[in-house]
Amino acid sequence: MSDRRGEPAAVAAMVVATLLWGGTFVAIRDTVEAIPPATLVCGRFAVGAAVFAALLALRGRPPAARDVWAGVGSGALMVGGYFFQAEGLLSTSAGSSAFLTCAGTLLAAFFAWPMLGQRPGRLLVAGIAIAMAGSALLSLRSGFQLGRGELLTLLGAALYALQVVALGRWAPGADPIVLTGAQAATVALVLAPFTGDAVRTFEALDGAGWARFAYLAVAGSTIAPLLQVLAQRRLPPGRVGLLFALEPVFALLFALTIGAERFEARWWTGAGLILLAVVTVEWRAAASARR
Repeated sequence: MSDRRGEPAAVAAMVVATLLWGGTFVAIRDTVEAIPPATLVCGRFAVGAAVFAALLALRGRPPAARDVWAGVGSGALMVGGYFFQAEGLLSTSAGSSAFLTCAGTLLAAFFAWPMLGQRPGRLLVAGIAIAMAGSALLSLRSGFQLGRGELLTLLGAALYALQVVALGRWAPGADPIVLTGAQAATVALVLAPFTGDAVRTFEALDGAGWARFAYLAVAGSTIAPLLQVLAQRRLPPGRVGLLFALEPVFALLFALTIGAERFEARWWTGAGLILLAVVTVEWRAAASARR
């Protein structure tokens, strides 16, 4: 029972994480015009790694090797997830990216079955199907074509679903600061050789460009990943994958406001379906915990 009592806080952490990540779609779309994808992802996580290194230095005790290696493994999957998402946005819309990212991360429930022995229940599978339909209504604009950008985005989302499953195994017993910091450092180090003249690239940014990069680095690559690790200390990968479906809902809100995209009524139907799926599954989980 004690393990289930922490679930509401874990769900709240994932909701905030998806809110922060929802804002990254518009920010990445506008930033990859000035910063190549590899340089952007490397820079984002270099900032995150520096923040976590500072926190660990203040602690004054060495991290456990087990937690570091867990972060390295998880970070290796994150490299593909974030990089292919940014690469895909060069030739697809923010809406298509949001839909495919949602579709890919929903696979976490099915990856966890053979890898962790966690078979998804009927309610979770139904919730995933409803969330998928809602994401299509919400995210897709004028039809859907599976081109290079879409395939790259889907590949990145599938890798991130595997990262969710990996955290399902490692996060419950790990130090979240160490694990998340090792993740960030792994992503930055793997991509560092492919960044080209990063100093000159960042020097060319204007004030708006720096503001977008700061959001991506602090909110999207430092705070949100830490919240995900904290959430996965309590929640199984299948439910975390479903909670990721909230990302396109928040992406819609950012797209309509900051992104200045045109409103369509069906978007709210899609958002309603996603919220229905998440609330139904989480309400049943909360009821089970009370019993």
